[in-house]
Amino acid sequence: MGALSRTFRGAVLVPVLLLLTSLSMGFAQQKALRIDELAKQAEVVAVGRITDLKSEWTDGQSQIITRVTLAVDEYLKGGRDAASVVTIVTLGGEIGEVGELYTHVPSFRPNENVVVFLEKTDVAEFVVTGGTQGKYNIERDPRTGRAIVAGQQPLEDFTAAVRRAAQR
Repeated sequence: MGALSRTFRGAVLVPVLLLLTSLSMGFAQQKALRIDELAKQAEVVAVGRITDLKSEWTDGQSQIITRVTLAVDEYLKGGRDAASVVTIVTLGGEIGEVGELYTHVPSFRPNENVVVFLEKTDVAEFVVTGGTQGKYNIERDPRTGRAIVAGQQPLEDFTAAVRRAAQR
């Protein structure tokens, strides 16, 4: 009985491990993008604050999307004729008791300060370039009070690097 039990566990465990390995490999297949690659791919790079989030159903109620309002403080790329407020569309959101969450899609919060790499859609809205890689939170260094990006880089150094990359 002991050998049969081990064989049965092995027969169940091996396929489960293979499935988990293939799933993790699928998630790992998203290519990591450097700042210069994001800057080249994006049509617009903006620094600003999230002022509003509105989730809604797509036609046929098959998906939830969220329209994110960004009050732009500064354009690092593509802002010559751009507005002071832009709308970013993301997959997922919450309507009532129904919520959808997508991997590799950035999430936003009201009053969050961000740097975003954006591509224009055909209806004058934007989507984030590179999924979650195209959104950087701006925070305050607790010691100095200085604005930082990615947990450590001063905002002014980050924006200068993005501007240089966008000009190449």
